[in-house]
Amino acid sequence: MIITVLLFLILVISYFGYWSGRGMDGYYNSKPMFISHRGITTKYPENTIEAFKHSIKKGFQAIELDVLCSKDGVIYCSHNYHLEEETNNIGDINNLKAIEIDEIVTGKNYNPKNQKNIPRLENVLKIIPNGSLLNIEIKFLGAFDFSTVSKINNIIKKTKKDHNILISSFNPFIVFYARWFLTNIRTAFLVETLDMIKWMHFSHPDCLHPRYDLLSDDLINKCKKRKLSINTWTVNSKNSIELCRTLDLDGIITDREDVCL
Repeated sequence: MIITVLLFLILVISYFGYWSGRGMDGYYNSKPMFISHRGITTKYPENTIEAFKHSIKKGFQAIELDVLCSKDGVIYCSHNYHLEEETNNIGDINNLKAIEIDEIVTGKNYNPKNQKNIPRLENVLKIIPNGSLLNIEIKFLGAFDFSTVSKINNIIKKTKKDHNILISSFNPFIVFYARWFLTNIRTAFLVETLDMIKWMHFSHPDCLHPRYDLLSDDLINKCKKRKLSINTWTVNSKNSIELCRTLDLDGIITDREDVCL
């Protein structure tokens, strides 16, 4: 019994104390790599195929996009479950079937004259050129909502495209799930408070995605010790971008469209 307990304690201590990221070799074509936040949205609504294509046209090699799941298990690109946030419809995407969502257009608030359909993730993966880094942020309805992440691997296999996929989430349980059950995909843990950082010892991500104002020498050194890449968000001012360039970061998530020029 004592031996069993000791072995268990060793396992727990090793898991939480002695771990590192798996490395991001082949993901970054430049450093820092600029990552288009939900696509370029000056002309098109965020999280649409048109916004993604426009960001590539502007020179971005990486795109951050948000995904969530419909009632019948289809993955869509959207930041919001609530349709009222960006469409003229009402209700929640997770309560609607794909046949209904396919008819809805988004962009009511910021692109009212150029609204576009809410795209399926499968179609986005088919259209985006190979070699792009796609940071797929998974939205969720609860701590143990794995409805979206559990389907992404099948979509990636089905599209048969050679994408560099990075799955990220604010939910450490989703990051944990992706890390251990989607072993061919790299993961990132999004944090917006310093208190959240301790959860990386549970989820074992390959990247940390801290909010820009959380960056510090201490945090950067902690990530280097764990072999974690750092992609910070959402950095839009010229001064902030220039500061990020000096910090040896791997990626900068931004809404600007002129940073790759």
